[in-house]
Amino acid sequence: MSFTIKLLPIALKDLQEAKKWYQEKNELLAEEFKSEVNKEIDYIGEHPQHYQRKYKELRQSLVTRFPFAIFYLVNENQKQIIVFGILHTSRNPEIARKRIF
Repeated sequence: MSFTIKLLPIALKDLQEAKKWYQEKNELLAEEFKSEVNKEIDYIGEHPQHYQRKYKELRQSLVTRFPFAIFYLVNENQKQIIVFGILHTSRNPEIARKRIF
């Protein structure tokens, strides 16, 4: 059963900033980045329990081909995935953890 996906505004901002950075380097690369992130978000929606918990209930998924991680929570009762961040893997994951509270 598929879960609905909710990207918090801060996660959407993360995504837009990353895509903008890739656009400045190469337009095709920016589109590939967006496609890979969308594929991973779709996969999370279909298989929300696939990735292990990294911090309490916060889970982390890595984006294929790009050094980015998607941080999310699973709300079983509402069948919803809440995305808290899409961050470069060199950044401190504490950033996403702090967004929960």
